[in-house]
Amino acid sequence: MRKCSQFESLKIIDVIEEEYSCELHAQDHFEIIYIHYGCGDHFFNEVTIPYEKGDLFLLAPGDRHYFTVKTVTRFTYIKFTSSYFETYDRSYKSFSREITPTSIMEIQWLKEDKITVSEPCQTILKNIFENIILYNSTVNVLRSSIVYYHILSIFGMIKEYIENRNIELKKKTPTNAHIAAYIQENISNRDCISINMIANNFNISPSYFSTYFKRNFEISYKEYIEKMQLQLIKRRLETGEIKLKEIADEFGFTDVSHLSKFFKRHEGINPSAYKNVGK
Repeated sequence: MRKCSQFESLKIIDVIEEEYSCELHAQDHFEIIYIHYGCGDHFFNEVTIPYEKGDLFLLAPGDRHYFTVKTVTRFTYIKFTSSYFETYDRSYKSFSREITPTSIMEIQWLKEDKITVSEPCQTILKNIFENIILYNSTVNVLRSSIVYYHILSIFGMIKEYIENRNIELKKKTPTNAHIAAYIQENISNRDCISINMIANNFNISPSYFSTYFKRNFEISYKEYIEKMQLQLIKRRLETGEIKLKEIADEFGFTDVSHLSKFFKRHEGINPSAYKNVGK
């Protein structure tokens, strides 16, 4: 795989493309990508994310990516190394020592999603990129304090984007054991095990959660939930003491018929027949 190398501490590229001109490549630097217009797909490591006007993507060293363009797209790339922000270290006034622009760029779920902001931030973000592009055409951006503070304001917006979703920047990614325990505890509550609820509980983007879960558990979230429900339903049936309606109510099925269809789809027989097998 080709490696995309950069030696300058900051580089700004603004291009309009009908077809993406770069093949799959690995990064050795940080990169912020802004979509002015157009649509297509962004392939990031093992994730595919549709993109459209106003989307923002983050890349860090070691990441692999490329785009496929469906309609003519204008991309702006802000490429930088860690040394760029180290030069202006004194200016990290709105970031703690643990939470810096480069540490934000390393947040896995944030990179594997797209950042989309609403108005007025959408217009502000577009203007920031247009200003940076304008400066890039007239001055040495590497020495420009104005460009630096414009880039820092992008990170301020990203930080606010995360905070508005009640996600703690310093919160560590949960372990598989934590997620499995949560599911087991809440398996009878459909609301608690909805993707939005469980993703928010573990500070993972809901749009990224399914990809995250399958990568870590090697099974889709839906399959995992259904297997656990099936296992517990079979235990209830094997006791011979619990009515089908009670089981249906416990696991959030609309009625016994819904429960029976679910069970037969997985086991090949209906729950009544399975219940009688043990007698």
